Amino acid sequence: MEVLAVAFSLALIFLTLLFIWRRSSNGGANLPPGSFGWPVLGESIEFLFGKPEKFVGDRMKKYSEEIFKTKILGEKTAVICGPNGHKFLFSNEQKLFTIFRPHPMQYLFRSYQNKSAAPPPQAPLADETKAIRQPGFFKPEALMRYLGAMDSITQRQLQIHCTDKTVVEVHPVAKTITLSLACQFFLGINNPERIARLVKYFDEVTVGMHSIMLNLPGTIFYRANKAAAAIRKELITLIKEKKQGMATGAPMQDILSHMIVVTDPSGKSMPEAEIADKIMGLLTAGYSTVATTITFLMKYVGLNPDVYEKVRAEQMEIAALKKAGELLEWEDMAKMKYSWNVICETMRLVPPLQGTFREVLTDFNYAGYTIPKGWKVYWTVTTTNMNPEYFKDPEKFNPSRYDEGEAPPPYTYVPFGGGPRMCPGKEYARLAMLAFIHNVVKDYKWEVIDPNEKVEGDMMPEPQKGLPIRLYHL
Repeated sequence: MEVLAVAFSLALIFLTLLFIWRRSSNGGANLPPGSFGWPVLGESIEFLFGKPEKFVGDRMKKYSEEIFKTKILGEKTAVICGPNGHKFLFSNEQKLFTIFRPHPMQYLFRSYQNKSAAPPPQAPLADETKAIRQPGFFKPEALMRYLGAMDSITQRQLQIHCTDKTVVEVHPVAKTITLSLACQFFLGINNPERIARLVKYFDEVTVGMHSIMLNLPGTIFYRANKAAAAIRKELITLIKEKKQGMATGAPMQDILSHMIVVTDPSGKSMPEAEIADKIMGLLTAGYSTVATTITFLMKYVGLNPDVYEKVRAEQMEIAALKKAGELLEWEDMAKMKYSWNVICETMRLVPPLQGTFREVLTDFNYAGYTIPKGWKVYWTVTTTNMNPEYFKDPEKFNPSRYDEGEAPPPYTYVPFGGGPRMCPGKEYARLAMLAFIHNVVKDYKWEVIDPNEKVEGDMMPEPQKGLPIRLYHL
């Protein structure tokens, strides 16, 4: 009896505290509808392990198609939905919002900072892309010089992984190809053995970026932290090698070389630890999303023979005008219109990145509700991609929907974001994916072995078995 009474008392105390917490968390403001979930954890479990797109879709139906509140990854968050939400967010960057990295990302990519010291008020975290926006590494004239290397690396990797093979797992191959491209572009290295060592580490980091921060053996975050340390060690070694090479007059045509020589207004160079962390962030961004899109591109093209034939016809027309050994040129990319439509349709059905976060700089009102300063805003492409109001037969893979006259309404298809925060690597990603599709359809036809293979992952989707395909050499 006494045990039962104690248990009842503890339950009553817990429920009372939960009620007080829920009331105090509202703060009297006219907050959006929704729920903060459980104390401490909030709704993070449902968000991470119930698929973010389902998490958002279910709550749009339950609370509002425009906005709802939640608590995920330790933050009170407003999820702004639909094309109006996209437009509002893109139009108010650095006015109402600033960039925010979830705490696991801060920990993994900010090892050079003192984690025990709180950042000064309203001081946004440094942005990895700031170091590369100004020199123009992603501008067409810079990418133009890199396109030939992108083409040759893709050719070589396809030969390594597909020649004399009848069955190939697409996802591991796509990851190796995209990491090879990223290492050449960002680091100026083309060492297959070195790159192969890094692939498994980047996989762990990618999964750990959006996870519950529990740094205990066996947890997702623990594995990500160990992997980040291994990548950081390799990058520090590379930075020292790069400095030695630059001292002897080696060319500086990659982003790492720029980061080594760049200085702040006082003339101070960036510390090696900071360079390593920023480069790791850039490599992760340039690796995982492109690999994901290439993987599902192979799936949908393999499942749609008519699409494959159109893509191959377009690419063979380009190849026919080239001499033996001649690489892709800038003018060729403009001729790949249908192939780009195929890539766009792939990203609509399987967004390579589910969403990103912003921090609220000042109280603002949206859709009749108040969003307090300090809250986070979660932005996701999935609130429009599968909406039949914007995309006819949204479940159907139909690359022709992007032809002139059939383009989706503004702010309904935004795989690279928009406004000042549009992904700076959009053009890089476009070229990498087009170079891949050009080379793969020239030499191969394929059949998807398991069309119903389960898709895993939370923020970064991936096929459970790696998408095995049966290759036919042409």
